[in-house]
Amino acid sequence: MTAINFQEHLASVMKWHFSHDTGSPFWLEMLSLLDFDPINDIRSFSDLSLFPDVSSMLRDVAIEDLCPKGLSNTTLAGVFESGGTTGKAKRVVAYESWLKQLVDWRVKDFDIRKSLPNNTLAIVPGGPHIVGTINQLRAKALGGYCFMIDLDPRWVKKLIQLGDIESVKFYVEHLIDQAEPIIETQLLRYLVSTPPILEAIARRPALVERLNQTLEMITWGGTHMDVDTLDYLKTSVFPNIKFSASYGSTMILSEAKARIDQYYNDLPIFDSYRPYVLFEVVDPETRVPVEYYNRGQVVMNHLSKFALFPNILER
Repeated sequence: MTAINFQEHLASVMKWHFSHDTGSPFWLEMLSLLDFDPINDIRSFSDLSLFPDVSSMLRDVAIEDLCPKGLSNTTLAGVFESGGTTGKAKRVVAYESWLKQLVDWRVKDFDIRKSLPNNTLAIVPGGPHIVGTINQLRAKALGGYCFMIDLDPRWVKKLIQLGDIESVKFYVEHLIDQAEPIIETQLLRYLVSTPPILEAIARRPALVERLNQTLEMITWGGTHMDVDTLDYLKTSVFPNIKFSASYGSTMILSEAKARIDQYYNDLPIFDSYRPYVLFEVVDPETRVPVEYYNRGQVVMNHLSKFALFPNILER
């Protein structure tokens, strides 16, 4: 694949979103509120910090206003919402063409054996959440069926906020109960879910035995995974299964993917779908990028003709 020149890509994205013929009503109206000219002043990755974080505006904006005029004849994949962790859900639109190229990138390093059923079990948020659609498309790209168990993150977060941990545990077991007959009867090569779900599966020996017989890879994401839990799952529960991970957000219409069998201090190394999705790690107080190997807060950027969400501070 030919490398994409980032400066040229950035210039084309600015021209697309801030030109009357191709830009969305949202960004064309925002233009009058900016104290800089995106087409002429945004020339480098660091220049993206000039943009305000518009994520809070996505709670109330008319969804039609987010659609670039230049894509009026392009097929939409749907309207998707955030998990509502920081308040009312935010809404975005995603196009089929974007999700196809994202998924093609997501699976390009997979060892796909056409002679075997390449089915996926995804215990992830469905409904208005983009991760469900991405996993369905990923399963199709891998040449298999996708079995979905819908995980409602908003309900889990509400229970946690109420301090009702017993109900959280009951809900997790409810999800595993739904997955159990699928695991017992179907040939699955891929399992996608959150660390708490994987830990719950690990407490059911019959399911662990069955999955060890069929699975090729487990992909985790959605919540934090500590080193000890990851090591336990990899060495004691699923010792012969590859582990991967994803780090996604509605605000970037996608996910970063972990490198297969490459780790730093026993934790995964993530790559974004550059140059379309880019991350920075900054000091949360100063918003100045931190030095390598230091901690900070993630800033996300989506830069494509399908959407423009620059300088979005991760929660």
